[in-house]
Amino acid sequence: MTGTAAVECRVTFKNGQAQLSPSSGHKSAATSLPLDDVGLQDGNHIEMLNRQGRFYYFGGRIDGLVGCWQVEGGLSQWLTADAERKATAKAAKAARQEKRAEEDRVAAEQDRKDSTFVNPYTFVPFPERIERNEPAGHAAMRPGHLSGWFTVRWEFTSPLQAPDGSSSNELLRLQGASVKGAVRSLHENLAGGCLRVFDNEYVPSYRDPVKSPGPEWTLARVVDTTQEGQPLTVRPCDQVVWVRSEQLHQAYQAEDLRTGCLVDLRPPAKMNSLGRYELAADEAVTSGGDWHVLLSDAGARPIKRKHPETKKEVDTSYFAACGHLDPATPPVPVAESAWLRFRQAVAGAKEVQQARAADRGRSNQAADPPVDPAVTFRGRLIGRRKRTRDRLECDDLIWVRHTGSEVTGLRLAQVWRHPGDGPMGERVPKHLRPCTDWKSLCPSCQAFGSVDPDPRDTDERAAQRAYAGHVRFGDAVSAAPVPLTRIRRAPLGNPRPGAGQFYLQLPRTDPAKREDDPPTREWGAVPDQGASLRQMAGRKFYWHADPLRQPQGWQRHIARPYQTGDMVKENVGLAPAGTVLIQRITFDNLSEAALGGLLAALEPHRIPALADERGRLLLRLGGGKPLGLGSCQATVTDLTVATAASRYGDADPVTPDVDRYVQRFVDATLPEVQAVWPALAAVLAEETVDPERVWYPPGERWDDRPQQPGSRIGEFDQTFEFFKRSSGQFLKNAKPRPLVPLPKPTDADQRVPIFGESEPGEGKSS
Repeated sequence: MTGTAAVECRVTFKNGQAQLSPSSGHKSAATSLPLDDVGLQDGNHIEMLNRQGRFYYFGGRIDGLVGCWQVEGGLSQWLTADAERKATAKAAKAARQEKRAEEDRVAAEQDRKDSTFVNPYTFVPFPERIERNEPAGHAAMRPGHLSGWFTVRWEFTSPLQAPDGSSSNELLRLQGASVKGAVRSLHENLAGGCLRVFDNEYVPSYRDPVKSPGPEWTLARVVDTTQEGQPLTVRPCDQVVWVRSEQLHQAYQAEDLRTGCLVDLRPPAKMNSLGRYELAADEAVTSGGDWHVLLSDAGARPIKRKHPETKKEVDTSYFAACGHLDPATPPVPVAESAWLRFRQAVAGAKEVQQARAADRGRSNQAADPPVDPAVTFRGRLIGRRKRTRDRLECDDLIWVRHTGSEVTGLRLAQVWRHPGDGPMGERVPKHLRPCTDWKSLCPSCQAFGSVDPDPRDTDERAAQRAYAGHVRFGDAVSAAPVPLTRIRRAPLGNPRPGAGQFYLQLPRTDPAKREDDPPTREWGAVPDQGASLRQMAGRKFYWHADPLRQPQGWQRHIARPYQTGDMVKENVGLAPAGTVLIQRITFDNLSEAALGGLLAALEPHRIPALADERGRLLLRLGGGKPLGLGSCQATVTDLTVATAASRYGDADPVTPDVDRYVQRFVDATLPEVQAVWPALAAVLAEETVDPERVWYPPGERWDDRPQQPGSRIGEFDQTFEFFKRSSGQFLKNAKPRPLVPLPKPTDADQRVPIFGESEPGEGKSS
């Protein structure tokens, strides 16, 4: 290129071409060239090259070139370095994006973790068919059947609740009958057993919606009852007036105010907009008189309301119903149907269920008289109400539906309860009802025995239907004393099958569509009004979730400071994880398949279809199962078997073969029964769920829970909110509440959403 007059140019990119403009001092016109002519493929390079170098234009082609770039290292090296810079920047950007995405994913997962929980229990579905046969009998050992014994080593993976009366200075002992019940329960699921424990007449009850009852409802005082607490006659009040607690406290201090107190007041002349008589705030109330005070629980009362004019939220007052009773009013009889419906409704009340549970757990010693519960509202004591009971006494104050000639309805509060519809017996498959004929038994009743659920025949003649089992469980005993830790165990309530969102099969989860329709979780709701009732979800199982893996202070088996009363079990002894108990089990006249079923109920991992990658398959023994206590693994050793010929004749001894027996059991089990085994494997596996998030439905998010529980109940333990807000209820001025079912046991994700303090379209709940 010697002698060539090259012109220094500034290069720009325009309309897909390189525009060459001579630098200052040159008068040549601008030239447009393809990018290739200036050695580039990307117009974005031009601006960078202008800053880092110069372009010299030859004015013509020399050796195929129209010019050249003067840049450090040459154009080729510059382009290579630029490509490397871009690749590095792109990789760094991708890494930053990936990091942000991972942070967002972790944050979203943590948010989901904080806003969901795992319910302590789930349901293994019922098999579509089971088989019943005549048992082996006890008269003689059948050919090919086996008798013998084996040893079971129980090793606990979570703390064991020791039986009452256990001591750290003595051997720890679980009664054989207790272990037998747990093993049989699993056997019923493995082999296709009947529903041995079953109340076919059970119907749950539900809270009524909050609305004023009709004018036919009034207060009344019970006049006469039977010994069983059934009211025979009541004396109705002629007027009911609602009075603020502040006015009642003019007559009685809060410590002295209780249901049944007498007050004197001047009743209003007209009803208010709510359709009831309400005492004006400036009216005085004094003690004495003919007005009877009824205090009721404040839990369902709103603590805030919108002012009709300002629309701002203002505090509400607690109103108590006061009924005027004229001693001359004649008593009115109570219809039998009213009492029966009352008993159905009150059976689902929390205090009734707690009292029954406490009675079952109480010794023969006489119980202390129950204390009337305190009524508090917005943190203040109002007075004391009568405890909810399933029997009434003379002088009790209740709500009645009075039609003139008789009482046709009974309530303990204006907002009361109502029974559902469709009994338990119609919600389970008929083929699973308890065995009643000893000549036709399910596999579990054949092995473990059958107790006649109805010892009277239809014509009242005594009938023998029970059958003695072929398996006997000795006590499970430790080899040495086991140190026990003493705790206050958290309350355990009764099962609540009325929570249909969990306990029922839900082909559809649509909420109620009309105001008068009950929430779809209720037994008897619209989905039950078709050709058939919704069926029960299955057999109930508790997840294996060691409570010691939860934070200190919030380990669910330890009673919180505010939990008191009969439902808290004091001075409970806990044996540590790792505790080992040894037990001898004997059997007689079992087929190889029946023996295989017994062994599989102890060591379910021996069934290949039950093998699970989520950990060991565990059973549960002892109390506190809903709280994660008593998870354990059984190991069978020293199996000894004999036939009639080998025991009593000269046949050779029998060499036991556990795997063959289990396979015989598998081969003999119906496909319909085996179809539920995947769900069974999920609930038996040790690591199916995160134990830290297992809780009865919380009332707030995990990250809103205080570090330690306080002395007063907090939002976190308020399970009522969840069941109310997941009920499938129609709301007149808001979006219907969803019906939220449990995940299936085989679902990979067992989390259920937590419902917070308020819902869209709703104010704060109470």
